[in-house]
Amino acid sequence: MGSSPKPPAPITPGQAAQAAVGTAGAGEEMSIANQPIEQYSNLYTTTQLGPAETQTQQALANQAALQSAAAQQDIQSQVDPLAYAQRQMRLKAATDRLGQLYGQNASAFTARAPGAYAIPSMGSVPQLSNLRQGAGQIAKNLAIGSVDRSGTNPQLQVPQGQNLSPSYYV
Repeated sequence: MGSSPKPPAPITPGQAAQAAVGTAGAGEEMSIANQPIEQYSNLYTTTQLGPAETQTQQALANQAALQSAAAQQDIQSQVDPLAYAQRQMRLKAATDRLGQLYGQNASAFTARAPGAYAIPSMGSVPQLSNLRQGAGQIAKNLAIGSVDRSGTNPQLQVPQGQNLSPSYYV
């Protein structure tokens, strides 16, 4: 009759510790080797999305500031309408008088910057499929750590990835 297979030998504490050290070493090698790839990826994402993100944040902050300033005037005019009216009249009289002294029309001085409140459209950012393609090209450069069957002898498998230039993404 056939013999039954032998059960595998139990793993000793020393073997387990050796495997843990080996896998930790492979992980550390992988982390160090991939750090420039991760930083490059972050830079890529920031250059692609950062300008629109910053413009959006600034536009929202400007909208909030404008709303707050308008609310402040509204509140002042409701809380103390006479004091508000007096301030406005004094301001207008002083502005008109300055205009006379300088020979200028005081109402000619205005500032408008509608773009300061404009949120960029999604059409101003790269399509997600293009970002995914670029990120995929970057990811092909990631190194993978491995150990042998015993969990020792950490090795780093570094792909022969592409040397991508920033112009690839523009």
